[in-house]
Amino acid sequence: MDHSERQGILKALVEHLDNGTTADAGGIMRLPMSDYTCPQLLAQEQDAFFRNVPLLMGFSSQLPKPNTYWSDNATGTPILMVRDGEGRFRAYANVCRHRGSLVVPEGRGSKLRFTCPFHAWTYGIDGSLLAVNKSCHFGNVSSAELSLIELPSAEWYGTLWVRPSQGDPLDEDECLAGLQNDLVHWKLSDHPHAGQQIIDARINWKLGIDSYGEIYHLNILHRDTAAKEVYANAQTLDRFERNLRMVFANRKIDLMRLSMPIQSRWPYKHITSTVYFFFPNVIMMVDAFGVDLMRIFPLGGSPSKSRTIHTWYIDPRIRKHFEAQGMSYEDRLTRFREVVEEQDYAMLEEVQLNAECGTQSEVVFGRNEAALQHFHNVYRSETGRELLQVEDV
Repeated sequence: MDHSERQGILKALVEHLDNGTTADAGGIMRLPMSDYTCPQLLAQEQDAFFRNVPLLMGFSSQLPKPNTYWSDNATGTPILMVRDGEGRFRAYANVCRHRGSLVVPEGRGSKLRFTCPFHAWTYGIDGSLLAVNKSCHFGNVSSAELSLIELPSAEWYGTLWVRPSQGDPLDEDECLAGLQNDLVHWKLSDHPHAGQQIIDARINWKLGIDSYGEIYHLNILHRDTAAKEVYANAQTLDRFERNLRMVFANRKIDLMRLSMPIQSRWPYKHITSTVYFFFPNVIMMVDAFGVDLMRIFPLGGSPSKSRTIHTWYIDPRIRKHFEAQGMSYEDRLTRFREVVEEQDYAMLEEVQLNAECGTQSEVVFGRNEAALQHFHNVYRSETGRELLQVEDV
């Protein structure tokens, strides 16, 4: 995202504010409510989206130096990510080659070797099998053949990607699809990890994704919270193959319009929220405070349960302000959780119940919900299902 592109976005946001328009002049789309309730569809999604495609796991700052590790079970496949002694990012299936137990409990830290808690087989940070407990009693085994199973992984522009299944190397163009310049612009590797929280909800995982894709509801559901900061009727939308970028205007843009008539001098990051969808399950939101990353997964094999893992990476300049003012990272995480859990997800739990009772067969996405239209047709395309048509209005 270069300067001219940012200026084009700001110009479009001002026009939307002045004219009361939204990002697209498209139509409406009708989605079967069974997409949120069908167990067979969920099984297909879990295979297509959470086992066999690259997933954005987090930022480079979660492995800040050589010989650090991060163990994560959220995808359904236990994954051990490391930065080895040479500083290279690598990923393994976190499964002992002896009896299949978890080698490293969930969490992050610094280690050179990992010892399985079941029978004390020990692995190096490069995945190699270093020692078999009482090998003379166990029998001869080939250390080379029993290293941890390496998973395809990549580190691009401060982001960490892993595919939970073995196969070909990851393709940067396929995963980022033209958003490379945006990631370079945000300098994500400079953003320290500031905190993480888990939000479980009785909603389909795609409903969780939907909640970040439109601001039509802002002035109603969030009138006492987010609506005081963000305009509900001004956004831009750009598609990057399966991915997507939305930009919202916050209310500081009014101050800029009054005090600084030269638009090229407006501080873009302080008057916007830039929201990305990275296929299949990640929402990334950039604002003046830093970056919020939401990874949303099905939970417990149920189409009616999901888990949102919210990670906050603080802007290094804001970090100094937080520390100087004695402000708490935890307070910001709590405020975020209150809006998402007590407002968005609480409302969506009602939607989920209504979907399950079958009173109506479909929901309608308006032309101001073009991101939701994009999400669901991408999901349908990737599972070989018929695309939904957009009706002219």
